[in-house]
Amino acid sequence: MLKRILGSLALVGLTTVPLASGPAQACSRVLWNGNPGQVYVGRTQDWTEKVDSKFHKFPRGLVRNGLTPQNPLQWTSKYGSFVITGYDLGTHEGVNEKGLSDHLLFLADEASDFGERDTSRPGLNIAMWLQYYLDNFATVQEAVDAIERDDIQIAPIVFPNGKQSLLHLSLEDESGDSAVVEYVGGHAKVYHDRRFIVMTNEPTYDKQIANLKQYRSFGGDKALPGERTPADRFVRAAYYVTALPPAPNPETAVAYLFSVIRNVSVPFGAPDPNRPNVAGTVFRSVIDFSDQRYFFESTYAPNVVWVDYGKLDYSEGKPEEGLAVEQQIFSLSGNVTSKVEPVPTFDFGKS
Repeated sequence: MLKRILGSLALVGLTTVPLASGPAQACSRVLWNGNPGQVYVGRTQDWTEKVDSKFHKFPRGLVRNGLTPQNPLQWTSKYGSFVITGYDLGTHEGVNEKGLSDHLLFLADEASDFGERDTSRPGLNIAMWLQYYLDNFATVQEAVDAIERDDIQIAPIVFPNGKQSLLHLSLEDESGDSAVVEYVGGHAKVYHDRRFIVMTNEPTYDKQIANLKQYRSFGGDKALPGERTPADRFVRAAYYVTALPPAPNPETAVAYLFSVIRNVSVPFGAPDPNRPNVAGTVFRSVIDFSDQRYFFESTYAPNVVWVDYGKLDYSEGKPEEGLAVEQQIFSLSGNVTSKVEPVPTFDFGKS
């Protein structure tokens, strides 16, 4: 049975629960509704290695296949999108021309259980999970409505580095709406409310929200935590993003949000034998929905670059375009929109 957790789970109205202490894989996502009419989302990509991240533009009208051996989902992209790909395998974050954005983050422990394959339902390879929403929906509400129908099934894979695709998904749009999607026990749980602005990793989202209640500014008496665990990063991100002052302009707003996601980034090194899956931040990104700019900061280089994704041509029949931003980062600076050029068709799931 599909379960939906609505905004009635107020941040200070949940029962406190103990958190799991198993291995953790990092990543953080923060949504900020800044000044009226200005919305920004940032994330850290924390992984055991660089994943050859690339900018990629998909036009409208692309014929898609869900890439499962039996009964793959079929669709044609309704909207164009600008994304970041990883391992030349799939999309791990992006935004479409209507202002819907989504991000994939790691989720271990008891979650990320997509269930046994039911071939009566069309299948969707997890490498295309995020892209499916960008291709087909204009708002968070539209995407959530589709998830609630529960008429497709996500099929997990193994990444090139041997790790299982234990993932959960965030959705956000230019209105500031937000949702977090997790599969637990084979079924989707959707946490849909504008207040769900922070997402990290395990434990599951209901437990993250309950844990937040224990800290100052959220109803509790605990001091702000400083560890690099997903639960600690969740609390710090929630605290700092809600404390941001109004920004005088979009450029400053982007800088403000970068300051928050840098605070929850994980430094290189600092090994922990009890948590071998905690990994350093390899890049950070910020999407400015209002000015339609996509910012990228590699932790292996001292510069930030961006693309004015709203100025790209997403018309049907136009070529796919891209930029190997991670490979070329030391030769790039500032606005790199002009360097987004035609590239071969992206081959999902073929890395």
